[in-house]
Amino acid sequence: MVTARKRLGELVVRSENPQRLVSFYQKIVGLELFATLGAATFLKISDDLEGHPQLLAIFDKSHRFSAPKDFNAEVAMARVGTLHHFAFLLEHDDFSAEQKRLEDAGIELQSAEHSRFGWRSLYFYDPDGNNVELVCFDPELLKAAENESN
Repeated sequence: MVTARKRLGELVVRSENPQRLVSFYQKIVGLELFATLGAATFLKISDDLEGHPQLLAIFDKSHRFSAPKDFNAEVAMARVGTLHHFAFLLEHDDFSAEQKRLEDAGIELQSAEHSRFGWRSLYFYDPDGNNVELVCFDPELLKAAENESN
């Protein structure tokens, strides 16, 4: 089945201390402010489709789930807390500098190589305990994985 190409438009995280989280994602991750609407702050990850950049939205935990009027918000609220992690893509040439910058900022990092896909990753936690990943494509990892399988 062929469908239209999809991209992430926004990811919403709810927090008991949204200002602390906003500060972390601006100062540590490097996202820029896109908009603030009441208790919701939208941080720009990158440009994507015309008129809608990729966004990380941080809502106060007391913010009521918002959706179309016929959407059952109670079902969504009952399932809060299943997020495993989310990742920000980096250019390969920026990976080492970002790793050093985060280490210099005192962020505890875990690194991983996902050679099957050619991905190099850094993992860390935000102030609310969400697992954040920075990932880049590294063709050398993919080549090494291909050589191992031959």
